[in-house]
Amino acid sequence: MAEFPFATVTANELSFAERDERYRRLHDWPGRAYRHASGLRMIWKYDDVREVLDAGSPAITPANALEPLVGYPRIAATPGAIPHLVRHLLPLPAKATADLTDRRLHKQVWDTMAGPAGHFRIPAADRPRQAAAMTAHFHAALRELPAGTTELDVTALSIAYATRVTGSAVGLPEREWQRVAVWSGAQSGLLGRRMRGRELSDAVAALGQLFTVSGRAVDHNLRSGTVGFATRLRDAGIPRRVAVSAVANSLAAGVHTVSGSIQQGVQRLLSDPGRVWWELLTDPATAGQVAAKILQLDPGLVAWKRRVLRPVTLAGGTELPAGPVLVMFAAANRDPAAFPDCLSLRRPGKMPLTFGFGAHICPGKQSATLAVEVFLHQLRMLLPQARLVAAAPGSRRDPDLLFSGAAVRVTGDRRL
Repeated sequence: MAEFPFATVTANELSFAERDERYRRLHDWPGRAYRHASGLRMIWKYDDVREVLDAGSPAITPANALEPLVGYPRIAATPGAIPHLVRHLLPLPAKATADLTDRRLHKQVWDTMAGPAGHFRIPAADRPRQAAAMTAHFHAALRELPAGTTELDVTALSIAYATRVTGSAVGLPEREWQRVAVWSGAQSGLLGRRMRGRELSDAVAALGQLFTVSGRAVDHNLRSGTVGFATRLRDAGIPRRVAVSAVANSLAAGVHTVSGSIQQGVQRLLSDPGRVWWELLTDPATAGQVAAKILQLDPGLVAWKRRVLRPVTLAGGTELPAGPVLVMFAAANRDPAAFPDCLSLRRPGKMPLTFGFGAHICPGKQSATLAVEVFLHQLRMLLPQARLVAAAPGSRRDPDLLFSGAAVRVTGDRRL
């Protein structure tokens, strides 16, 4: 039998064309689950992924969603990590939404973030204002890049943009925005990579800073009376420790989901000789369709974790033993049973699972979707004749089971 398509490589290491081929082979694989060398059991069929993401069965829990891949014992056994762990992360951060198993508190937090009057909810009437604010962030991030060059580092721009959009949304002071990407990278790395030694210590230090600064932002906003995310959480009766985690997790998830999707999306859009989707970005009506398709095919977050507490048989017949599960929703978004022609822009299919499903669907879904749409539209307006710059020979990205992006530089018809 041929090697399992993702046995030794992750989506983060692949170009969009290589990912397309690996996902195609994955859905031809004879089984419905695979025990990965990380210890996680991978699932990728749409119905299985939706059921496990929902975690509606007592046998399935989201409690491990934000646990470091190497585990806390490994962190505690790494001398360089211990001071940062003790100073910033003990007691361990409270659970907020992604890993919160208290259903009453989870609903309370989620409603505050994404309910009918939630902080991240974008009513149709408010969409133009939000889009205008994100457009301003795009151009502010562009001004922060080195000037006088004919090449644009899309990866750097997307990260700067995502940190501005996300940082402002949660009420983080502007002076902290530039460091959000480092902190976000620390959390994502701990979740999806098997770190050791100095790399692990540095990641724990950055994660500690993320939670410490999030706590300061919450306290500052509450003292100042600034109406925003922190005051909404307080007024809803959310405990401070949970509010701090909600801010920190929103920062980390928002930056990587938005920036990674943009990077991979631009790579796909500009690799098309006909540039069909690229040209559709000029019209706001069709730009939204393109952004939604990019978030289906090329999300910055490609998988999430769940734990099976006791052996369970899913509705589709897949048998899962007790243990941690890697829920590959980027793969599920290409399942031929759910999306007969996933690479077609307008071919109907089921709801993509990029932002989860059920009670644990991402509360920042609307904001992240609009952020990707605005960036792609603005980039098309800025560089209508943009062309990809070939990657440096031998360049490669780190393996990562959960997050994915791309090193993308473009050149165009104007001096930046």
